[in-house]
Amino acid sequence: MLFQIRLKSLLFAVDIVTIIGHFVHLHLDLTHSHSLAFHFTKPFSCLFFAPCSYSLFIPWSLIYFNFFSRHLCSLLSQVAEQAGLHNHGQIGHLEGHYLLCSTKPGAGSVGRIKRQTLRPEDVLAGHPHVMWYSQERVLSRSKRSMAFNDPNYPKQWHLHNDVSKGMDINVTGVWERNITGQGVTVVVVDDGVEHTHQDIQPNYSPEGSYDLNSNDPDPMPHPDIHSDNHHGTRCAGEIAAVSNNSFCAVGVAYGSKVAGIRVLDGPLTDSLEAIAFNKHYQVNDIYSCSWGPDDDGHTVDGPHPLGKAALQHGVIAGRRGFGSIFIVASGNGGQYNDNCNYDGYANSIYTITIGAVDEKGKMPFYAEECASMLAVTFSSGRGSLRSIVTSDWSMQGGTGCTEGHTGTSAAAPLAAGMVALMLQVRPCLTWRDIQHIITFTATKCDSSADWKVNGAGFHHSHQHGFGLLNAWRLVNAAKVWESVPFLLSYQSSVIKEETPIVIYPDELVLTWEVSAADLRQSGMETLEHVAVTVTVIHPCRGNVEFVLICPSGMTSVIGARLDSVWFIYVVQRGQGKTEARTDTQSA
Repeated sequence: MLFQIRLKSLLFAVDIVTIIGHFVHLHLDLTHSHSLAFHFTKPFSCLFFAPCSYSLFIPWSLIYFNFFSRHLCSLLSQVAEQAGLHNHGQIGHLEGHYLLCSTKPGAGSVGRIKRQTLRPEDVLAGHPHVMWYSQERVLSRSKRSMAFNDPNYPKQWHLHNDVSKGMDINVTGVWERNITGQGVTVVVVDDGVEHTHQDIQPNYSPEGSYDLNSNDPDPMPHPDIHSDNHHGTRCAGEIAAVSNNSFCAVGVAYGSKVAGIRVLDGPLTDSLEAIAFNKHYQVNDIYSCSWGPDDDGHTVDGPHPLGKAALQHGVIAGRRGFGSIFIVASGNGGQYNDNCNYDGYANSIYTITIGAVDEKGKMPFYAEECASMLAVTFSSGRGSLRSIVTSDWSMQGGTGCTEGHTGTSAAAPLAAGMVALMLQVRPCLTWRDIQHIITFTATKCDSSADWKVNGAGFHHSHQHGFGLLNAWRLVNAAKVWESVPFLLSYQSSVIKEETPIVIYPDELVLTWEVSAADLRQSGMETLEHVAVTVTVIHPCRGNVEFVLICPSGMTSVIGARLDSVWFIYVVQRGQGKTEARTDTQSA
């Protein structure tokens, strides 16, 4: 026989007893020094009020099978009566489990209650059919929630926004399910990472790191006269700053590993860039690149031949054949009317282009527009709007923590962290699966944006791509995602037009047709990207605009100014459509 009980008083009143065909539970009120009794009309209402109870065991083998029902009812009544209790019936759907409660004087009967000469536990202990009983108590249970001791975590509005509900990446529910990026490595390709930083060191991956500027394995940033080589460290903190170390802040994927490739603190060549894109690509899963050509409104540049080849090779051979994930910032030249279509990193089909919105979900003044934008996430805004809180370097007077990380440079690492969460639950997602899941799960923000619906029913805008990234939606979609088929392509013939470009409002219209036979021959089932290569000679490129119009009427502004050079524009707005088509380009 097993019995456990602690008594605070010699006098107590029976509050609840539970019989379990095999077990009987008694709930006793030990908080009062005098006898109290309660009657509850619902069997379970007693449980809420009972500070303690007993459990006991009655073997069914002691009851004749042929008379089971009659004998069990008789036994229950006998035990209840002897203990001075009332039978409240079976507990839920648990066969053979019953609840007994004490009866309130005057309830259901007339006259005075008989005083008990034996304590309930004495009755139960001495009953021939009771083999086991124990005391129960009211249990303390709390909802699972995330609480960190990192002092600046409450200021990380982009992770949990208590001021504007919904204006965050919706990640706390993901963390509560122990999805923190474990088993995934994100490499920050930048000006270095201060890997001895207390927010970064526990998650630092030396195996995925390298210093291409100094040609050694240590990507530690070097102090400079401008004290601005903190960029990579800030990005790394956004991604993987450890939690509960009583310092600074928390990363989106605080269980992931973070590596650093130092390449921006010196002269950058095509070959150096190509090496960076493929460095340790069997260790590093995600490449976070918060940089690009000058955001001055007139520079047209991107990866050169070796860099392009490295991006393509990365998605084919990287990450054990599933493809390296390249995440790039769309650029900060909005105040100069810059357009990320002129950024060859942003409009590559092999990259995920991430723009920014402020804490109100609006396009910030610095953000760029382009048809190749895939999605947006949070960053800084104008005036009193908050910036991103993250780790910072401790060199040259740095405090190791900042509340002022800004621009699309801060948005891209947040996206990288969310992709790390996706890869924890589904490591076998391909680089194209990630793009598709983003397309399906991104949510519309900023109703004033130029949202258009493409032929597949997806909303897209030049300002926000397919919408705002949502960690909860991304991770849950990743769990059940069916991988897309192999990549196929169709290439049209070259259209050469010797006609002069007319003056606005007139247009030069070029049309080409992709027939159903062309689609069958290519084997394509779903449209993901449209790449347009254009060369134009014009005395004033700033006066030339290029618009791509698909058969459904979806229009994509793919260029507003060009040099007399070849350049490729990638359009994301057509994603998901499958149709024989006639495409029109106007200039």
